[in-house]
Amino acid sequence: MKREKSNYMIQSVSHALDVLEELCKAAGEVGVTELSKRLKLHKNNVFRLLATLELRGYVDQNKETEDYRLGVKALQMGQSYLTQSTLVGRATPVLRELSEAIGETVSLAVLQAGQVQFPISIESKRPVKAAPRIAISFPAKLNAAGRLLTAQLSDAALTEVLAGNTVQDAAIRSQLNELRSTGQIIDRGAIEADVVSICKIIRSNNGETVGAIEVLIPQYRAKIDSLAPRIDEAANQLSIALGASKANLSTSLEKEVSTTTPTQPTTTPPTANGSTTTQPTARLTK
Repeated sequence: MKREKSNYMIQSVSHALDVLEELCKAAGEVGVTELSKRLKLHKNNVFRLLATLELRGYVDQNKETEDYRLGVKALQMGQSYLTQSTLVGRATPVLRELSEAIGETVSLAVLQAGQVQFPISIESKRPVKAAPRIAISFPAKLNAAGRLLTAQLSDAALTEVLAGNTVQDAAIRSQLNELRSTGQIIDRGAIEADVVSICKIIRSNNGETVGAIEVLIPQYRAKIDSLAPRIDEAANQLSIALGASKANLSTSLEKEVSTTTPTQPTTTPPTANGSTTTQPTARLTK
């Protein structure tokens, strides 16, 4: 019987990655004491982890304040990901062309361990625009693209993900059949104020969902009827570039989705603005 990968986890390596992820989220430099509090690790342990990471170039220390920030090796790893990823390589020209055609901010969204990440974000060239998704991630349930991608998980995985029975869990369950059958979500300012988010899933050669295209539009100029077909066309173009056949794409859209949703206590679906999120919104910039 094959063992779960979690059984092979090395705790010290996991803690080192926790340090890097916390520094990645920080607005500026962070001290050892603060990191210790945030990670709930002993201060001496955090210091040793930071010392190791500093010697390897993954963190830098401000010699005046003795606080820490990410080092240049972290940037090198990020750049290597962009170079090595087939998805990113195929998506970049498609997303850039879409952004230029519609004049809006376009991003690639991927689901990773309950977080939605944005490895590429093409910023709109208009004076008033939704800010691009650069070096940020959100809990998947608190983001339109994240909800769409979460809905594509298998029933078994989804049952586990939605086990908390939160307002967000109920929202995904109530829209599950639609999100799976259309592969699309349109959020009109409910999750992110003053911003309309239109997302469409991307498939690979075996029909697996590998990500989604997300378009962010200031609410006052969002013309859904004209934008949705363009986004759909771009998602199909990228899916085909990743090996999905036109027949598979058609089948995915036409197949009937089971009405059986993951077993959970019944709750009343929230209203559009009923989500109590703590996520920072995609701000409008001028």
